[in-house]
Amino acid sequence: MVRSVLLVIFSVIAIGVSAQTSNGSTSNSGITYSAQSEVLSEDIKVFPNPASDYFQINNGVNVKRVVVYNMFGKEIKSFFHYTNAQHEISDLKAGLYMVKMLDDRNKIVKSIKLHKNLSGV
Repeated sequence: MVRSVLLVIFSVIAIGVSAQTSNGSTSNSGITYSAQSEVLSEDIKVFPNPASDYFQINNGVNVKRVVVYNMFGKEIKSFFHYTNAQHEISDLKAGLYMVKMLDDRNKIVKSIKLHKNLSGV
């Protein structure tokens, strides 16, 4: 029962993310094109994933802010992003999180699921 409820909540969050990405950008076959740059959202990579202490974003030239949400949609952490930034997550419990990458107008550039491992594992 609880698993079914979590699945429904996650689906609603994912649908909301998809709806928000269409504001201010165009989408074609799941690839989001930003009006500000030639960088495609599919070129933006988050690593390591799974992560234990931190994660980084590769090719995130349009990304200005990174927001981490739990699976209930509650904002857990927020970071300003810059090149080669290591976003610290060692204080988070192990589990699955949603990471949204936002541009300077707070439009979603990309969203991913981040798996958080126990620290030091």
